Amino acid sequence: MMASDQQRAWNRRRPDHGGVWQPRKLTTAQRAEITRRLAAGERAVDLAAEYGVTASRIRQLRSQ
Repeated sequence: MMASDQQRAWNRRRPDHGGVWQPRKLTTAQRAEITRRLAAGERAVDLAAEYGVTASRIRQLRSQ
């Protein structure tokens, strides 16, 4: 079976999920808020619990 253009685009964007597209868990506004709060000194583990994501995902936002 051949992959459609849309499926190939999803595969390029989300290789960490085996090519299966999944919606973002954090909105653009939430990512901006998390970045601001990290800069203010809040801990990644506390923010992760609040937003329902992993602490490593929060730390990735800090480095972006």
